[in-house]
Amino acid sequence: MFFEKQVNSFPKLLKEVDLLDLDSGIRTFGDYNGKRRQFVFVTRSPDDGYTLMVFEKKDSAGKSVPGKRLFVREFKTKEDLEESMRKLLSKPVTAFIY
Repeated sequence: MFFEKQVNSFPKLLKEVDLLDLDSGIRTFGDYNGKRRQFVFVTRSPDDGYTLMVFEKKDSAGKSVPGKRLFVREFKTKEDLEESMRKLLSKPVTAFIY
């Protein structure tokens, strides 16, 4: 069974970042290189850091799916990740924790 929880605010999203483990992640949307609402994934790295990835959002058979990877960056601290997320994420924030 697959569990997914939705959050709709940046402060709640940051609380979820604290709870990430190696088997969980966050899917949200960001504006990258002039393209609006691209897929953004945040995961926990094995070295206790974080990985942020941006994928193009493609429409296929009426559904949005991740396409080509556009950007990957690793962060050593939550504060560095937060700063990057503030600049990147689409407003209003809609995120799904899995």
